[in-house]
Amino acid sequence: MRRLAFLAWLSVLLASIVAAPAFAEKRVALVIGNSAYRNVGRLENPANDAKLLSDTLRALGFTLVGGGAQLDLDKPAFDRTVQAFGAALAGADVGLFYYAGHGVQVRGENYLIPVDANPTKEADVDFQMLDTNLVLRQMEGAGTKLNIVILDACRNNPFGGRSLAVGRARDAENDRMRDTGGGLAQMQAPEGTLISFATQPGSVAQDGADGNSPYARALADTIRKPGLGIFDAFNQIGLQVKRATKGVQQPWVSSSPIDGAFYFVPSGAAVSAPVAAGPAADEVAWSYLKSTTDMRALRQFTDEFPQSAHRSEAEARIAALEQEAARTDAERQRMAALTPPATSAPALVVPVGALPPERERALKPKDSFKECDGCPVMVTMPAGSFTMGSPANEPQRGPDEGPQQQIAIRQTFAVGRSEVSFDEWSACLAEGGCNAYRPGDYGWGAGKRPVINVSWTDAQAYVKWLSQKTGAPYRLLSESEREYVARGCTSPSCPSTPFWFGKEISPARANYDWRYSYDGSAKAQPPRRTVATDASEPNPFGLLHVHGNVWEWVEDCWNASLAGLPDDGAPRTTGDCSSRVIRGGAWSDEPKDLRSAKRSWEVVGERRAEIGFRVARTLRN
Repeated sequence: MRRLAFLAWLSVLLASIVAAPAFAEKRVALVIGNSAYRNVGRLENPANDAKLLSDTLRALGFTLVGGGAQLDLDKPAFDRTVQAFGAALAGADVGLFYYAGHGVQVRGENYLIPVDANPTKEADVDFQMLDTNLVLRQMEGAGTKLNIVILDACRNNPFGGRSLAVGRARDAENDRMRDTGGGLAQMQAPEGTLISFATQPGSVAQDGADGNSPYARALADTIRKPGLGIFDAFNQIGLQVKRATKGVQQPWVSSSPIDGAFYFVPSGAAVSAPVAAGPAADEVAWSYLKSTTDMRALRQFTDEFPQSAHRSEAEARIAALEQEAARTDAERQRMAALTPPATSAPALVVPVGALPPERERALKPKDSFKECDGCPVMVTMPAGSFTMGSPANEPQRGPDEGPQQQIAIRQTFAVGRSEVSFDEWSACLAEGGCNAYRPGDYGWGAGKRPVINVSWTDAQAYVKWLSQKTGAPYRLLSESEREYVARGCTSPSCPSTPFWFGKEISPARANYDWRYSYDGSAKAQPPRRTVATDASEPNPFGLLHVHGNVWEWVEDCWNASLAGLPDDGAPRTTGDCSSRVIRGGAWSDEPKDLRSAKRSWEVVGERRAEIGFRVARTLRN
């Protein structure tokens, strides 16, 4: 459907391009949208926002660097593109830079985040991200009369509580990464420059639920209106966003004095504005198509413009794409032969209903129960003892995984067979619980998949609802309970291996980033998303996904070592309680992060595509 929509749009473009308005000033724009982040959760809307703005600006007479929206740029591509923008501004009257994606402020400076950024300490920021001042310097040096910088990058700092996919060998550095602020910092506009932020400095903007952010939608709508001076235009944009978000988000502008007036669309432009000769229709069409991978669109171009100077380029690109498609198909077949089939847990027949005291007391290890239709399946855990933490010789261990502790779990308790699923979260919503929060699934599918984008606070709201509904004491696991049930062994004499199944891991065993190896393990092409909560083999205690799929919130406050941990399996409620421990590793992580002893943390309000939770229940013994 998207391809058909594109072809329909292309047909309209080809039919109407010669009638597109032209403007007296030379206008140059760079539009960037970063959505497909590799080391943090994907953002759904920036690519859509960038495409919307590039189409809008093209219609308003802007020449677009690269011929259109520049999407999902890594650091080298980001640097090259900004340099190209600076070169394209030579002789221009108006320069415009638009960025949608993750941004972060560090020590009062704003950085735009390429899709490959993965900082482990503050010093990495200068090398892995783009300082917004570099964009301003490119624009200042071009001699343009007016520069416009638009930053729709005021989202949550994706590296706040920097723990996912990084070690904690240098806690002081990681703590500084945690202290980077949400939103962007205030910036002083250089001479002849207007800087527009999607929301106020230090605040966080909404990503939007209809395919575009509220700010991008208001921006595209407003700048099309004739007769609005630049300050009036951005004032109207701010008011539209404020109304759309019910006052939660208020755009902010920083500007220096601007010499003369600027209108995106002057009043009566179609009649009285001087009209410069526009580029030929095939030139404009080719500027959009030259980077496309859509062979049908390229063939339509050659049909529409048989005499175009770009016809041979289009035909060469079609041939290259056909060869690439053949190679991709061969690679897909090769990877299909290498990728192991998904492992599903055996079907489990579980009685549904309230758990009477006499039945509760009679539960034996690995017995299961489910206290309501929408409740999670619970499995009874045995009492036992184990050695918590990793031995010094475990490959890729972290210093926070010690010193090893002897923990005694003296009473049986129950644990969710798997992570809480979207279906189970929906049952809470249907009864007015979970603070009416509806987490997104990134289009991966909800249902049996583990609920994601839930904070520690959200998880607490769920266990509160579940306890009220069943009259039973549901809760999150403690950190020591989580490691105990992951290891699946009841004696300190059990071998302290990285995984419950031993020293080795493979794609058939867990959902992680299969492109990486642990101590020589096999590799494969990963799904790069969550899988269903029952798509796992059970460990010796009968639990699923104790390694991978999603990190799981536990009750404990964060502490940088195991020293001082209660020896009876209770949660630790001292330390940094603004951050809580997460355990288990996720679909996006290397296998080293799935080890039973691996520890990590997040701030209590953080919602991520890599984090879910599992519940526990105290039993009457």
